[in-house]
Amino acid sequence: MKERKTRVNRNKVKIGLDTCEFEMALTGRNMKDLQEMPLINAQGRQYGSVEASKGKATIKLNLPRFVRDNNIHPYSLTESICIEIIRNDCEAQLKQIFGNNMNTQVTKIEVNITQPVSGNATQSDVQSLFHHAALPHASGDISVFIGPSKKCYLKDEDHSTRIPRKHYWYAKIYDKTQDIIDKRRKFNLPVDDVPQGLLRVEIVLIDRTLTKLFGSKKTLSDVLTQKNLLEILREYKRIFCEELVDKMIKPYLNACTEKLVESLTETENPIKTIAKERELIPDIEVLKKALSRYMKIRGKTNNAARDAKRYAEQYDLPVDCIMTIKGFKISCG
Repeated sequence: MKERKTRVNRNKVKIGLDTCEFEMALTGRNMKDLQEMPLINAQGRQYGSVEASKGKATIKLNLPRFVRDNNIHPYSLTESICIEIIRNDCEAQLKQIFGNNMNTQVTKIEVNITQPVSGNATQSDVQSLFHHAALPHASGDISVFIGPSKKCYLKDEDHSTRIPRKHYWYAKIYDKTQDIIDKRRKFNLPVDDVPQGLLRVEIVLIDRTLTKLFGSKKTLSDVLTQKNLLEILREYKRIFCEELVDKMIKPYLNACTEKLVESLTETENPIKTIAKERELIPDIEVLKKALSRYMKIRGKTNNAARDAKRYAEQYDLPVDCIMTIKGFKISCG
């Protein structure tokens, strides 16, 4: 059965591309090692790099940096008119280095939505919700924090939640505001103008997903087209809405509500339940729903909304995380 095509509203979509990575097998006189070289456009912006080792060249293109001086927001559909210029510029520079050997093959594409969290949510609370929701489903280890390792203490700290689906994609959810601040401080650059509250939900398309999208046509000139940009955005929306939200987050929130109702009927005391089952409250809306059901079971006046708000303030419970995820879903177009 043919898969139903995901629709994207061009006027509402805020999905975009970040880095695209390609590999190229080198033959003959081109089989030389090459230290990382920058790819710089006519405006003087460095938008990528190329390096070669052991008969293989790796090309990395950061599409937002071709059109502006940062990648705070991804390369969007409104900027896709420039995609042919980027492709031609990159191919011209690669030909100067490797001649006419242009058998590039795409290996990964980073796609994301970057926007502020909603209401009074924090990036870390939203990350935590994604992490716990994905635990029963992800095909691989889910990491919440990756810091300097014993082997390489100079490695950058990476405060992110990663959700892998082996051979298809992996998601990376992180505090983009903090990421920008950390990078600027390394070079003693000002941080006063960094937008606050930014969360990035990035999905990296790999292996079988790339084959699904492009078939055997995976060269740089095949992939970097306006038509394919739209296909990539559709795939992001499908993964975010169907695989992350519908299959992971919604069942997790429902399970948390069920367990909280069970706890409330056992303790008969919301404060004891909060103390005992705090990890089951990824958002105050879950507690409110559980309280409402508990009050109905016990025939009590339904003060769930008022009580949940009070408990959130009293015990510093997560708020507006679900609203944030709904906001990202809207931005999928």
